[in-house]
Amino acid sequence: MTNQFTSQRVRVDIQALRTVAVLAVVLYHLWPNRLTGGYTGVDVFFVISGFLITSHIVRDAEMRSFSVTAFWARRLLRLLPASLLVLAVTAVGVWALAPMPLWTQWFREIAASTLYAQNWILAADTVDYMAAENVASPVQHYWSLSTEEQFYLVWPLLLALALGVGRYRRSGWRPTAVTTLALVTVLSAVTSMVWTSIDQPTAYLVTPTRAWEFGAGALLAFSPALRVWRTAAVWVGLVLIAVSAVAFTPGTPFPGMWAAVPVIGTALVIAGRTQNRATLGLMSVRPVQFLGDVSYAIYLWHWPLIVLVPFWTGHSLRTFDKVTILGATILLAWATRRWVEQPILTRRRKIRTWVTFTAAAVAGALVLALTLAGTYTATHRNENELRAAAGLVADPQACFGAAARPLDGQACAAEDLPSGLTPPLDVAPADTPALFHDRCDGTSKTDAIPKPCQVGDQDSPVRIALIGDSHAVQYSAMLDEIASRNGWALDGYSKGACPFSDVRREQDAVLHAACTEWVERATKMLIEGDYDLVLTSQVSGVAWSPPSGQSPDDYAEGGLVSLWTSLADVGIRVAAIADVPRPQKGVLDCLLKASGDVSTACRAPRTDAMLFDPQPGAVAQLARPDVTLIDMTDIYCDERECLPVIGGVPVYRDSNHLTNTFAGTLSPYFEAVLGPLLVDAT
Repeated sequence: MTNQFTSQRVRVDIQALRTVAVLAVVLYHLWPNRLTGGYTGVDVFFVISGFLITSHIVRDAEMRSFSVTAFWARRLLRLLPASLLVLAVTAVGVWALAPMPLWTQWFREIAASTLYAQNWILAADTVDYMAAENVASPVQHYWSLSTEEQFYLVWPLLLALALGVGRYRRSGWRPTAVTTLALVTVLSAVTSMVWTSIDQPTAYLVTPTRAWEFGAGALLAFSPALRVWRTAAVWVGLVLIAVSAVAFTPGTPFPGMWAAVPVIGTALVIAGRTQNRATLGLMSVRPVQFLGDVSYAIYLWHWPLIVLVPFWTGHSLRTFDKVTILGATILLAWATRRWVEQPILTRRRKIRTWVTFTAAAVAGALVLALTLAGTYTATHRNENELRAAAGLVADPQACFGAAARPLDGQACAAEDLPSGLTPPLDVAPADTPALFHDRCDGTSKTDAIPKPCQVGDQDSPVRIALIGDSHAVQYSAMLDEIASRNGWALDGYSKGACPFSDVRREQDAVLHAACTEWVERATKMLIEGDYDLVLTSQVSGVAWSPPSGQSPDDYAEGGLVSLWTSLADVGIRVAAIADVPRPQKGVLDCLLKASGDVSTACRAPRTDAMLFDPQPGAVAQLARPDVTLIDMTDIYCDERECLPVIGGVPVYRDSNHLTNTFAGTLSPYFEAVLGPLLVDAT
C-alpha cells in the first residue's frame, strides 16, 4: 500500500518549508546579529531530506524496483551538477580574488567539498590548534551537504538490508526497516546530546550527531498523516522553527537537545500536511514556491559571494553589498535551476547508471585538478619566499628584524632599515615553525600523553626543555638553532591551548581533562629528565576559571608558582618567556592595505597590546634566583606603541603568533640570556 505522504509529486508545504529554511540560513549569514539562530534552517533541510529520500525508497520498494546503485545515480544527477559548478566557479574566484596565503586552506576545503567530506575536515580543524585561526572559506557551507551525502550513502544500504531480511519474515520488510531506523535515530540523538556537552564545535559538524535529524524525517515516511488538528500542527511547527531562528544564538549549545526545536517543528509541518485553504493559500504564493524550487541553488551560491565579494570591493560588506548579494544569489540560483538542473533532470530516465557515475568521476576530477593546481602554486611560492627568509636569518643584514631594536643601544635609523619585507605580507601566515610539526609527532586535542621532540645534541650534558602551548612553540625553530650551535640537547613538549600550569584556563570538557593529565605527565617527565633548564611560555589574555572568592589573576599566577616551585626545588632552573604583545585586530589586512611606509603603519598602543600574562607576576612572587623572566617587550614596542613590522620583517603571522622569521632574528638576544642561565651546567 502506497503511503499517503508519497502520493503527491510536489508538496506545496514542503516547498514552503524549503523557502523558510534557505531564507533563515541566508539572512543569518548576511545579518548574523539580526537573525541570530538562522543556522537552524539547516536542520529543517535535514528533516526534509530524510523524509523525501526515504519516501522515494519506500515507493520503489513497494514497486519492487529499488536499487541502491540506481538510487545513488539519481542523487548524483540531482545534486552534483550544480554543486560542482559552484565549486569550480568558486575555485576560479579564489584564484582571481583571494590573497595567496588563503589558497592552501581554501583549495583544500574545495577538494574536501568535492568529495563530500567537508564536515570532517572542518571538525578536524576545530581539534587542530594550529588551524584555530583559519579564515572561513567560501565553501564552508558545504559541511551540511557533506553530512547529507553521507546519509544518502549509508541509509539506502540499511534499507536494502531490511528488504533482504524481510524476504524471510512473514511480517515483511517494513518492521525491520522501522526498527533499524528508530535505533539509529535514538542512538544518534543520544550521541548528539553527549557530544555537544563535551565538545560542541566538533559535535556541530560530524555526521553521528546529525543522523537523528534525517532519521526523524525518515520515520515520517513510514507514519500515517495526522488526522486531527492538522492545521494546528502545521502552525505550531512553523512557530517552533521561527522561535529557533529568532531566539537561538551562536552560543546556544547546538545541536544537542536544542536541535529538537526546529526538528520537531519541521516534523509537525510535514506530518500535518494541512488541507486548510487559507494555510495552503499562503504557502502556494508564487514567490514562496519559486524560492522553494531554487532553494538548493540559493544555498550553494550565497556563501561564496559573501566571502569573496569583500576581496573584490576592498571593504567589508555594507548594507548595499548585502542586498546586492541577496539579489545576485537568487538570480544565479534561477539560472542554475533553468540551465543546469532541469535539463539533466528531464533526461535522467534516459541516462544510464554507469554514464552517471563516469560523468561524476570526471567532473569531480576536473575540480580536484583545479584545486591541486592552486594549492601547488601557493605552496611553491611560499616555500621559495620562506627559503629566502631563512637565508637572511642565518646570515642577517645589519638592522634586519629584531636587530633593528637592540636592547642595549640605539635603535637603527630609518635609512638603515632593509627595503621591502621579508617574507612578503601575503606569505607571513605560512611563516610557521616547522620543527614540532614536520619532525616530531604532534599532540591532538584529546591526547594527554606528552610526546617530546628531541633536537640539538642529545649526547650533550647540557639539557634544556621547552614546554607550553603554541606561544612556546613559536620559539622552537630559533631555539633549535641555538642548541645545535652550542652543542646543547633540546626537548620540546607542546600541547595547543594548554598552559603549563597547575590550574586550567576556560576550556571545553575534552580539552580540560586532556590538559590536566598532560601537565601532570609532562611535569613528571621533566623532573625525571635530568634537565638543567626549563623554558616555558603561554598565551596571554585568556579567561581563567578560579573558584569562588579568588580573582582570575591570582588564580593564574598561583598555578605557575606551585608548578615552578616543584621544578626548582629539585634543582631545575625555570625561565619564563613573557608573552608577545597583541597586535591590533586584523593587523595583516591593515598592513596589506597600508599605503607608503608600512614600518610606521598599523601600530597598537602599548597599553592595549599588553594583555594579562600571569608569568611576570609569578616570577615576582617567587623571587628566587632559579626562576627568571625573559622579557623582550622592549624589542616589540617603544615607549608608546608596539610595532607590527620591525627591521623589514613582519612580526606577526596572525592575531597573536610571531612569524618564524622574526622569531629567528631574536636568536642573539636569547643566546645572550641562556648562556648565563646554563653556566653551571656540565
